[in-house]
Amino acid sequence: MNELKCFWVDPSEMPNLWEIIWNQLGILEGDTECLNNNEVWQYMGSKIEGSDYVHTFRHRCHPRTKATEYRHIKMAIG
Repeated sequence: MNELKCFWVDPSEMPNLWEIIWNQLGILEGDTECLNNNEVWQYMGSKIEGSDYVHTFRHRCHPRTKATEYRHIKMAIG
C-alpha cells in the first residue's frame, strides 16, 4: 500500500514553487483571486501521488457556480 505524503508549500522557503502553483491556478481560472462574497481562492495543501505533486486550492463561493469548488494543480516531481 502506498503511503500518502502531505505537505504545505511555504512561500518563504519555496518562493519559486509558490509562484508557479498560483500562476497555474490563474491560467485555469483566469484570475488567482476570483473575489465573490468576500471569498477568494485558498491554498489547502499539497500531496505526493505516484510521481506527481498535487497542489489543492479551494474557493468557498466560486463566482460561476456560487458553490465550493476545488482545483488540483498536478506537477511532475523532478
